[in-house]
Amino acid sequence: MLINADRLKNTFFEIVKYDTGSNPETETTPSTAKQLELAKVLVKKLQKLGLQNVELNQYGIVSGTLPARQGTDIKIGFIAHMDTSPDVATGPVNPQEQKYLKGDIFLKNGITIKAEDLKAFAGHTILTSDGTTLLGADDKAGVAEILEMLSVLQENKQLSYPELKIAFTPDEEVGRGTENFDIQAFGADLAYTVDGSAPIDIDTETFNAFNPQITITGVTVHTGYAYHKMVSAIEIANQFINALPKDETPAETKEKEGYFHVLGISGSPEKVKIDMLVRDFNYQKARKRIAFLHSICEDLERRWPQVQIEMKDNEKYHNMNEKFASFPEMIDLTRQALEMSGLKPKETYVRGGTDGAELTLRGLLTPNLGAGGENFHSLNEFVSLETMVKCTENLLNIIQIWQKNAPKLKDKIKAASPCR
Repeated sequence: MLINADRLKNTFFEIVKYDTGSNPETETTPSTAKQLELAKVLVKKLQKLGLQNVELNQYGIVSGTLPARQGTDIKIGFIAHMDTSPDVATGPVNPQEQKYLKGDIFLKNGITIKAEDLKAFAGHTILTSDGTTLLGADDKAGVAEILEMLSVLQENKQLSYPELKIAFTPDEEVGRGTENFDIQAFGADLAYTVDGSAPIDIDTETFNAFNPQITITGVTVHTGYAYHKMVSAIEIANQFINALPKDETPAETKEKEGYFHVLGISGSPEKVKIDMLVRDFNYQKARKRIAFLHSICEDLERRWPQVQIEMKDNEKYHNMNEKFASFPEMIDLTRQALEMSGLKPKETYVRGGTDGAELTLRGLLTPNLGAGGENFHSLNEFVSLETMVKCTENLLNIIQIWQKNAPKLKDKIKAASPCR
């Protein structure tokens, strides 16, 4: 086994200790300055691994190039995000490990990882936080696996490989990870995000995503003289929310079912802001959901002509599946690579988004690979070290499968590449 599991674990434990929680409320790039602390560490790690043109740019994106070693004419990108979800406490992270046999795993403050979540991991080394914060396997497992992949390539001089492009992005968790990603400067012909769960998964579909923002301006007067004069924006917001389908929320949908989700409400009787998520795998259905929200706003304005309601659709990303039809060999070869790892790969979908979704729609084909994490965005998040090793093996096999097959696909690679 070329992969050093202890080194992989130690790298992961080192980087999860950096609190890199992103923040959807700020307008800075990156959204939190603390992400830059880890970014600077990753710059040094890439330089030590022999990458060239390593930089941390003004947007908090770390990138570098590993020159080919007797490589074929293709440039492959590997991308993972540095930030962690702000949904729960993000730091300081105190990582733990234990050999798992059976039963629940108990962490601090009553946080429990249930045996039903662990049934596939008997005999594995399970990595967790202490229960006071999330672990950060989403997506520092992906970061660590890319670093281990590079270490293996550098240590084993008998391995040949094409030119590799590496990037670590900020702010993926708040939907801004690739807003400032320069595809041309990155220079990859195709790429992979390492940001999923199971190592058998090849994620080629994501939601079509809108993040609507509804601003309601009411009519305020002194409460002692409000009879038939005041129209509270809070009351109108309540009517808006009550008009949403109760069975089309994240808690009531699964698989490829879309949803409406009220993400947050803030304001006063004078003005209220409602932040939402609208998701659907079918783009036309997603547009119909947006049209439905507009119809609610229009109906409320007809009923309350004194009230002003503004709705911004805020289209974020599309389902990336349609783009892979132009180069099906990419997914076929990725399947073969995972089979080389002894897996039975599964082409699947993400009930969310990845940096790869936006990059794919902008021309850089970027399916998403498993990084091993489980129970994302929660205090009972965990990852199996053995799974991380398998995910790293997948990356190495992907490199080898492209090294072997790229010459036969030269024209198709050229046609699919955004940089040729």
